[in-house]
Amino acid sequence: MYTIRKTFKFELAHQLEHAFSKCCSAQIHGHSYICELYFSDTEVNEDGMVVDFGEVKSKIGKYMDNWDHSLVMSVTMPKDYLDCLRDYNENLKIVKYNPTAENMAKDIYDHVKKLINTLSKVRIHETATGWAEYYE
Repeated sequence: MYTIRKTFKFELAHQLEHAFSKCCSAQIHGHSYICELYFSDTEVNEDGMVVDFGEVKSKIGKYMDNWDHSLVMSVTMPKDYLDCLRDYNENLKIVKYNPTAENMAKDIYDHVKKLINTLSKVRIHETATGWAEYYE
C-alpha cells in the first residue's frame, strides 16, 4: 500500500453544544488546527504517485482555506443567537453537527473523498497533544 500525506493549517473558533470540561467548553473558543489528509492506493499512477500534491492543492485548497479564521457553530444553536453571530462574523460556518474535532474530520473526509477518491483518512489536530481522525 502506498500512502501520502498533505497537511493544512488553520485557525478556527467553535462553540460546542455541551460543556464537559475546561478544554471541552460550551463557550466560544479557538484552536490552531492541523489537518492531515492521507491518500492511499495499492498502486501508483504512471508518474509514480498515489496523487500529485499539486492536484490535491488545486482541487481542495480553496475548500480547506475556507476553514481558516472561521467560527463554526451547530445549526441546533438557538436561531436568534446564530442570527446575532451572523451580523458580526463574516466567516460563520453553520454545520449540521456538534463541531467537535471528530465530526469535523468526518465532514472534511466526506467532502474531499468526492473530489479525490484515493483519500483514506483525515486526522485533525485540535491541540498539540490531542487529535481525532476519521476513515472508512
